[in-house]
Amino acid sequence: MEFSYQERLLSRVVEPASEPVTLAEAKLYLRVDGSDEDTLISEMIVAARVAAEQYLRRSLITQQWKLVFNTHAPMDVFLPMGPVQSVVSVVTVAEDSSTEAVSSTLYRLSASKREICFEQVISAHQVEITYGTGFGDPEDVPAPVKQGIFAHISEMYDGRSRATALPDIAVALYFPFREVAL
Repeated sequence: MEFSYQERLLSRVVEPASEPVTLAEAKLYLRVDGSDEDTLISEMIVAARVAAEQYLRRSLITQQWKLVFNTHAPMDVFLPMGPVQSVVSVVTVAEDSSTEAVSSTLYRLSASKREICFEQVISAHQVEITYGTGFGDPEDVPAPVKQGIFAHISEMYDGRSRATALPDIAVALYFPFREVAL
């Protein structure tokens, strides 16, 4: 998944190791016995998680994102996906594709953990910021968010013959956890 923002590009570089709900939990919620539709339900779990993350502007399970700037990074960089766990690396890329790590003494994560603040302008052909996000493991995902995922999976499962948007109940459950840009 990639998002483009003016002169920057955001992409997920490490997928989550698991989903916030298991196949067994989803099947129990859907009241499905047997394994005939396991693949379908597993795909719905992934689709519901991705839709939740897009709506929330937050990663649910630990993963890594890379934010790439052309020519330079601003002194204060808003990190579009949260909750931010850590800055993994800041790397400059020269025109010949050679790379150089930026010392961690030249930047810090803000108190809100939503911005990386540089001590000086970092310039290069490209500046790449890789950072870890997510609530953590599946048990760390807030219960209302999990319930929203179940509701979305149920809507997809029941409405297979029609396209389904994020159901209203999922939006209501997600809303208190949504990252809002001010």
